[in-house]
Amino acid sequence: MGMPTASFGKQPPNQQQQHQQQRTPPPSASPTSTWSRARSSASSFSVSSPKSIKRESLTGITTVKQLQSKNSLAAAATAVIHGSNITPGPAKKTPWRSPGKWQMPDIIEEAWKRRQQQDKRSINNHNNIHNNDNNQLSDNNQKQKKLVPPKITRPWIPVGRVPDIVPLPPPITSSQTTRSNRKVLHPEFENKMRKVLPRSKVMDANPHKHYVAMVRIGSGANGAVVRATRQNLPTNKGQVAIKRCLIEDHDTNHHTYVLRELRIMGCFNHPNLIQLKEAGMWKDDLWMAMELMQCSVFNLLFNTTKGLSEAMTIRIAREVLEGLICLHSKNYMHRDVKCENILLGRDGQVKLADFGLATPLNRTNNARLGTAKWMAPEVIAEEPYTANVDVWSLAITMIEMMDRVPPLYHLDDTRQIFYQILYGKPPSFTFTEPSPTMNGVIRWMLDFEGQTRPDAQSVRSKLKELILANKLQCAKQSELGELVQTVFPDSK
Repeated sequence: MGMPTASFGKQPPNQQQQHQQQRTPPPSASPTSTWSRARSSASSFSVSSPKSIKRESLTGITTVKQLQSKNSLAAAATAVIHGSNITPGPAKKTPWRSPGKWQMPDIIEEAWKRRQQQDKRSINNHNNIHNNDNNQLSDNNQKQKKLVPPKITRPWIPVGRVPDIVPLPPPITSSQTTRSNRKVLHPEFENKMRKVLPRSKVMDANPHKHYVAMVRIGSGANGAVVRATRQNLPTNKGQVAIKRCLIEDHDTNHHTYVLRELRIMGCFNHPNLIQLKEAGMWKDDLWMAMELMQCSVFNLLFNTTKGLSEAMTIRIAREVLEGLICLHSKNYMHRDVKCENILLGRDGQVKLADFGLATPLNRTNNARLGTAKWMAPEVIAEEPYTANVDVWSLAITMIEMMDRVPPLYHLDDTRQIFYQILYGKPPSFTFTEPSPTMNGVIRWMLDFEGQTRPDAQSVRSKLKELILANKLQCAKQSELGELVQTVFPDSK
């Protein structure tokens, strides 16, 4: 079997013809026309941008990298001569998006871009200003050298834990101010007190050092009462009665009553009204130093076995009426006239005290205030009342002086007391038998209707008329003083 001879230098006829056909230009083409066509193609050929090249994916003998690297007329001509076909690749698929989403603006990204642009503009402006300042400073330094003070910068704070901020000191208020080396705890009340009282009656010293030998002797509507002696003064001249009242900032109603009492005692100078010596605040207490009397009518009755005589009762009632007339003329009513609030001196002086429930007359008063057994019917009924309620209370007090106890003394229930005053029998004497004239005066003063009840001036005039007509007996001041000294022989 014969083997075909291999010819290493020659190709088979078929392959040789195919290769010859590939290299041989078509008969209509000539070298001149071919070169002109390549030149025209090269002249009209334009290299696309990298993005378009990437998108079109050029294939063939001449690749994208060769076009980018050579980028010349010869490369384009060679591509045309060799018959390379530059065909676009498959189009890139766009990802699917929900309808309308591609139309929605990206607000966050746009805002971020605007912020970046603003920051760039501000930095540029700052740099320009800084450069201008540096140029001006350099020019000024060249012209005239000046000492520039160092710039004040913030103190260095270590990085890490937040530094403790030192709190600001509390504002300076009137409550932290001092008067005579003492701290003012209630500035609002003390300022009002200083407006009410004369300057000579305001005390700034420590009352514990100002007064000594304090002994409790009683109590009032607004606080306890003690007897004390002022230092550096004789005992007979330095003795006073001190009332202490606790002052609380939130209790404004109590402030009103205390200030009224201070005004009446400190400004109304009358021999039948207790006088204020001085007053001042110390810590939380108000100290009121008043005239010291020997006793009250209540203490006098408590230390005797029988009531006062009719003459002594008329004597005390006349003095109390003088004090009430002065008080009413100043447009105030007392509202708490009773034996406990009528003070007696060793020489027979009579003074009305305890003005804690006093109230102005130039306004409508219908509050139920006072002591139940001494209240007038209109006060119990909470109807508008006038100063005539003090006349009713004085009549009950006159019965108390002679009987040693007030009417309805056996009742303790306040509701029963009010019911008996409004619907029971009129108050009268229980253990004594006064004269018909005295009994008639008491009934006249205890008129149930407040509008027809007499006022204090009418009662004073009536008593004076009856005394001058010898229908009533009135004791002398000395006789009253002797009675007080007899019951209280000790001068303390």
